[in-house]
Amino acid sequence: MPDFPTEGSPPFINRMLTVTEWRDYVANYDFGKLAPSRLVLHHTYRPDEASWRGLTTMRGIQRFYAGKGWTAGPHIFAGPDGIWLATPMSQIGIHAGTGNGSLAQGWYSIGLEMVGYFDKVLPSGKVWEHSLAVMGELSRRLKIPPRQLISFHRDYTNQKSCPGWAVTKEWVWSQVEAYLNNTAPPVVPPGQIGTPTPDDERLIEVLLEEGYKHKTNGQGYNADWAFHVYALEHQLGMPMGPSARLKVDGKEYNYQPFARDTLYCEVPNWGDVKTLSELLGGSIPAGGLGRALLEATYQAGGSPFRPDWAFHQYAVAQRLGPPVGKSAQITVDGKQYAYQAFAVDTLYNLVPNWKDVRRLSQIGTATDAATVKLRDALLAETYKQAGTTYRPDWAFHQLARQWAIGVPLANSYQITLEQTTYALQPFALDVLYNVVPKWSEVKRLSDLARQHGMPVLGAAIPTEPVTTGTRLTTTAQPPIDGEMTIIQITPPALAFSERGGERVSMVVLHAIPGAVTDTIAAMTDFHARFTTHYLIGLDGRIYRLVDETRAAWHAGFAIGSGIRYNLNRISIGIALERPVGWPTASSIGDTDAQIRALCWLLRQLDERYQLSPDAIVLWTSLAGSDDEALIGLPLATLREALK
Repeated sequence: MPDFPTEGSPPFINRMLTVTEWRDYVANYDFGKLAPSRLVLHHTYRPDEASWRGLTTMRGIQRFYAGKGWTAGPHIFAGPDGIWLATPMSQIGIHAGTGNGSLAQGWYSIGLEMVGYFDKVLPSGKVWEHSLAVMGELSRRLKIPPRQLISFHRDYTNQKSCPGWAVTKEWVWSQVEAYLNNTAPPVVPPGQIGTPTPDDERLIEVLLEEGYKHKTNGQGYNADWAFHVYALEHQLGMPMGPSARLKVDGKEYNYQPFARDTLYCEVPNWGDVKTLSELLGGSIPAGGLGRALLEATYQAGGSPFRPDWAFHQYAVAQRLGPPVGKSAQITVDGKQYAYQAFAVDTLYNLVPNWKDVRRLSQIGTATDAATVKLRDALLAETYKQAGTTYRPDWAFHQLARQWAIGVPLANSYQITLEQTTYALQPFALDVLYNVVPKWSEVKRLSDLARQHGMPVLGAAIPTEPVTTGTRLTTTAQPPIDGEMTIIQITPPALAFSERGGERVSMVVLHAIPGAVTDTIAAMTDFHARFTTHYLIGLDGRIYRLVDETRAAWHAGFAIGSGIRYNLNRISIGIALERPVGWPTASSIGDTDAQIRALCWLLRQLDERYQLSPDAIVLWTSLAGSDDEALIGLPLATLREALK
């Protein structure tokens, strides 16, 4: 049947259906050439049931999305009065970041918003009745079982509880299964409905918004945008310009510059995020999409791109992001220097040594008087180009200099959140803040986010605190190799369950013969019953298939002292790529990059779970095999990473 007409921007149907009307609607719906294969469940948080006003509220939500620059939204809202249609189900919506899917990847998801806030209570009443009908009938229509169809918004973003901490997948799946089988739903066991939202969740979201809003013409941070999810996952820092579009060779692209890279996708493949750095491959093209994106990135920073300039060649090669001002000159102690500020760092050289490009961050901790004078002069000009004022005696600026977190995005200011006042200043790679009036107790958004399992924002981790005559509170941690990043696989693998409150105390290593692409395809298959949390290729690339908070199905059960243990609940599974034909292959080849990546990942796991060196276990030892599963694996080196 033809779909209902849309209205406004972004195009919404804005029509309410009863459960009976919905069943007929979805049973006869024409999805076109590509049908959805996922449903992502959300809660609205605001508006809630008490403030819901039907069509008036739907149009208010539509206006809110329009103000954010959205060209689509979620597909369905389950309200207390009925099932509301928004973005047509035949189109890719914007609601879950990389979980939106893309035409190029051959899949997309339906976004279902439950009206209400479910961090502490389960959805119930008419809202849940309408939500059940949506999920159940889509499962029936698409012929996809609930456990394979339904995922959560929090699967695709690390700082949101959505659809609420009280809502667990097992509860949702069992409820939808009961709906489909026309049987009574199972009773929820006491204490099994989730965990209250962390106190820091709202602060993380607000600080992200503050970091994202200053260079985006008010677009701000949105956990549903694939660009923003990707930027967090890949440590790209803050956006340095709004999301925008350009046309190249008859195709339309959406792009957004961030501190470390520019992200883009072909419209409307919102979830198929690509990076400018990978497109360029270290070169500067004369034309085409790469050159167009490069020039648009520099234009966002207010400076034309000059391919023959050493500053610009260096900035492209080192992924310093867009400029924040034009090239200029300054005189210090009778010497003339050329400089230009970029998002991540300021470049300079002694005139006329144009090819001798230096980085301001390299003298950030200098102590000799002449270098300090040059450094502070360049910092003053950098802050001025960024529209702010450098204060060498301010704790924010001292720490920003030491931690090399890029240019400031705004002057420092204050916000009040739940009766607590914070001073903050956003930078290209982090947001610094403190509780007023504890000016010297500077904290970092990246540290706060990391404590809750979010990826870092792009900044280096401090190794020791700065002393300025007053106490500065920092968390001393080992530095992270900036070359190591984790690639989030979307859609993620489905072979997992909840940890049930168990603590991670083991890392299980698996040998997986075959190409990485084949392994990922097998682990993310709807019917897969085996997956690990991570997969590391022979080239050192790290892929995440299941969030660490979940129990990936990779290790099974074990019996000790007559007690049966669920090893999945207490372990992290890491698969290591092995060549096709292994273990009969005569040689595995060079594994140095893979071992470096594995050691790096083990150090990160140790920071989170305080693992002992004996925590590393080979899968074959658990399976009782005498075969050497991981030929040439330097176990002593790996265990050293956990000391």
